[in-house]
Amino acid sequence: MMDKFEEEGPTLSNPGDSTLGMMQIEERNWQKFCKTMKIDAKPALVACEAKRFKTYLLWRVRHSRIKKESTIVTYWKVLSMVYARSTCRYMDEGVLYDIKNWIPSYLTRHFGLDDSEKEKACLFVDDLSVLLNCHWVRDTEIFTHERFRVQMALLLLISGCTATRPGALVGERPLSYSDIKLFLVQGEGPVPVVAMRLSLKHIKRSGGKSREKEFTFYEGADLVICPIIPFLALAFADDAFEANVTTPKEIYDLIIPARKPRMHLKWKTKWAERPIFRDVEVTPTGVRVSETKHLQYPKHRHHFICLGRACGFEKVLQFYDLRRASGKKITEALTPEECNQIMGHRHRGTYTRYYMPGFIDRDCQAIYLGSPSRDDLVRSVGRLARDALAPTALTDAQKFEISNNPRVSKLCQKRQSYADKIKDLGFRTVKAGEGTEWYQQHKAVQAEINSLKRQLSDAQLNRAIQEFHDTIDTIEINNQLQGIKPTEVLVPSTIEYELKERAIAAKLFFQSLDNLDESQVFQIRAKLIRNLIRLCKRQETPRPYKASTPRKRQRTAYEDGYIEDIQNPNKTLQSDDTSKDFYKRPGDTVLCCPFCRCDEEAGPQKRNFSFARIDGLRKHIRDQHLDPRVPNEELICPFQGCSAYLAGTMHFFNHSKHKHGLCLL
Repeated sequence: MMDKFEEEGPTLSNPGDSTLGMMQIEERNWQKFCKTMKIDAKPALVACEAKRFKTYLLWRVRHSRIKKESTIVTYWKVLSMVYARSTCRYMDEGVLYDIKNWIPSYLTRHFGLDDSEKEKACLFVDDLSVLLNCHWVRDTEIFTHERFRVQMALLLLISGCTATRPGALVGERPLSYSDIKLFLVQGEGPVPVVAMRLSLKHIKRSGGKSREKEFTFYEGADLVICPIIPFLALAFADDAFEANVTTPKEIYDLIIPARKPRMHLKWKTKWAERPIFRDVEVTPTGVRVSETKHLQYPKHRHHFICLGRACGFEKVLQFYDLRRASGKKITEALTPEECNQIMGHRHRGTYTRYYMPGFIDRDCQAIYLGSPSRDDLVRSVGRLARDALAPTALTDAQKFEISNNPRVSKLCQKRQSYADKIKDLGFRTVKAGEGTEWYQQHKAVQAEINSLKRQLSDAQLNRAIQEFHDTIDTIEINNQLQGIKPTEVLVPSTIEYELKERAIAAKLFFQSLDNLDESQVFQIRAKLIRNLIRLCKRQETPRPYKASTPRKRQRTAYEDGYIEDIQNPNKTLQSDDTSKDFYKRPGDTVLCCPFCRCDEEAGPQKRNFSFARIDGLRKHIRDQHLDPRVPNEELICPFQGCSAYLAGTMHFFNHSKHKHGLCLL
């Protein structure tokens, strides 16, 4: 046995996937540095010389965009982990001590690195309510699919209530239906209460182990912050229930047998391991929600940042703002052991060092002076700055400035040179030259241009938002000193919604329930869930299909005719289509896409969009509906009232010309 252990050698640590990824990147950088210095990477690392490590860190700062001291400290810690994994032992304590003191005393001073701590902001429930109100009512962001809107609301509520990291919900190991158990529990009234038990398995490890955590959620009195409503909508939209339940009312009509405390609503086998929060994919019939592709964290984070800007927050919101706020409330209410379990920490010091806000939300003045406590006033002072008038997008002048940026112009000239070389080869368009070396160069430069424009746009917008918040208070004070008083009553902004389902959700979520009895509240809850189910299967029209309008919020009112009568919960929605013709006949002037016209998920503006020219319609049909198909894939004629069976693309072109009078060739 001893010989076997000796042969196996030292047991290495077992870092997580993200840590391994960071170590691999740092090891490649070390090899690149050693190649520059013309030395062997492995012996240089094993030698463990402080002077060489200092030279490497100096090289990293000079050849990167490092601006903060904490960044280079992280790189050094990762390099020490690479050393430990390569040599099977910890790095010498003297070297660690030397580098730890050298970074702030030399690198930080010599390169002017920022050594300030990142603001530990918190998004408490008041801020969450503002976000959800904007999300359902005032936000004009066009999601690729409206399922994203329902998913975002549920993710915000789960993130806030569990203080979990976003990686436990979305990402490479996302939350699946098998991680949630849905129960019916007998409540105080005749209607059972829906509760769900959430199991978080794919969480960050603590002490080398990942300990599963389980949370319980139930129906809340406030509809907009009730996580059960959006979750039931997602489950019904997916048809994920194993039992033959098709509507929320069928669930609430169930009776729990007296012999058991609850009933378990199980999932279909095919849905058990599928992610709840999913992304979209392009199909021949249009953009559809994928059944297996999980939602990526960068896209989810982008939606969250856009939502914060729509609310007028000065700070760029992060999901850890929710985690810190939830962690603070949990720390105040529970024991240290329970807090460590929920937060995933080994000891209380982790929260104190990395999560505790710098702002003290207690009335220290009252504590010392013995006056009545005003904790509510203190908390209001510490809330994140927000102004609904803050800019949410760049102006045309700012966009023009970015387009004429010298770096962008230089890349555009480079791109044009590659386009000219592609055409010199005999290709009429750049796309026709796909597969050539110059096309790959053109594609790479285009990606570089897009990345640079995105960086410049984000930086410009952040500066505009910061400048607004820095000056708006002084401007308003000076206006009031000149006799210009602000509006005393805030008139709620109203928006004209393209989708009726969105308008109904905005109305029902924030309808007053004060004077309604329990049965009426239940009817509103059931109606809201049914409406969100339909919303999960709809798409708002993308901007290219809409009329040219400013990107600012539209302040036009939506009609109450969009809203169903609350007293008639079984009333069905009317179709939002018009009856105009959708294809081109001789003498007609309307050029509409037959594929978009029969797309039940598309918004009415996209279904009824009229192309100005026949070549625009041809390009749209080819790019959006025919090219994504497999060559010679069979299809059904998309024209209204025609169900001809077509053998492929050419068959569709011929059928469209001779049967429907629309020439697409």
